[in-house]
Amino acid sequence: MNKKSLLSAFLTAILIGGLILANTMRLGIVQASIPKPSVPEFTLKYVDNSYDVPPTYEIDQYTGENVTVKLGYHVEKRSVEFTFKNQPFASYNDSSGNNIKLYYNFRFKGNYGDAWTYYPEDSNGRSVIHYSFSLYEDDTKTYPPFYTASNSDYTVVSLRLGLLGPPVGSQVIPDGVELDFQAQALIGYFDRNEYGYYVLTGESSDWSSTQTLTIGESQTLTPSPATTPTPTPYQEPQQIEQQEIIIGAAIAAAVIVAGLGLLIYLIKRK
Repeated sequence: MNKKSLLSAFLTAILIGGLILANTMRLGIVQASIPKPSVPEFTLKYVDNSYDVPPTYEIDQYTGENVTVKLGYHVEKRSVEFTFKNQPFASYNDSSGNNIKLYYNFRFKGNYGDAWTYYPEDSNGRSVIHYSFSLYEDDTKTYPPFYTASNSDYTVVSLRLGLLGPPVGSQVIPDGVELDFQAQALIGYFDRNEYGYYVLTGESSDWSSTQTLTIGESQTLTPSPATTPTPTPYQEPQQIEQQEIIIGAAIAAAVIVAGLGLLIYLIKRK
């Protein structure tokens, strides 16, 4: 084998090693960017904070009689309260500057039905409500009602009963009705598309097991068991990326060293 052939073999080994390293780094960044969440665990209860506003009276200045100037009314404020046990996760910014967070999504149905209603995102990770471009642009409402996980061990989410039922916000659910609930964890970020809907870029868990709640009844809190095996402990994406790069670098270095060793061996033989 001549020197030109030896040099070509050595350069080929270096090229292969470089390609392995670059591909490993690219795959490591993509795979580590948004992890898949585990099925959320939660407890569920019915909460009734409804109240009555009494009528307003005053004395008629001409007759001296006590008259009603404003009628009393009832304020309906019933909700279903979820208490989630947060899974290990820390929000972070990806390479494009998107803030990756943990969210919760919900679906429900009547106990005798089969059709699920989703809120606030549908089964494809798109908001179920259309948000016009003039809505939510002031200082107090800059985003739709996504349910973001808290930074503590637990996240409490209250869904007003007025929000439930198709279309959202129009159906009054009476006492005694049995509703089935499931929850889902989402990891990623939301962008508003050209049609006014917010769409998730990220990963979603499977749906939790079903919990049935009787509206109007106080019930003992029972945790929702996960339907999938417990995942491996969460690692920060930066840590995973570093591990991938280290492994890739080791493989590339091994290829280069092997090529160099082969080159030296062939030169000595010659």
